[in-house]
Amino acid sequence: MEQYDMQLMLKDGAFADYQVKTEKNSKLYEVYNGESLIASFEDDNQGSFALSDNPGNIDEDLQSRIIEQLKGFSA
Repeated sequence: MEQYDMQLMLKDGAFADYQVKTEKNSKLYEVYNGESLIASFEDDNQGSFALSDNPGNIDEDLQSRIIEQLKGFSA
């Protein structure tokens, strides 16, 4: 399993740290806040991601911020 650190600026200007976990050659990226899975995103092979699971009930703003960062992880 591959793991990456991600830091996001939230809409209130604060920063939050998250971890991204994925298997090599997988289209699924799991985003964790500490040990808690907050969301899973799937690479659409067209340069973006779609939310596939939202156990952390994250809002659309955080989803879009995470997606923008994930674009840099997929290659």
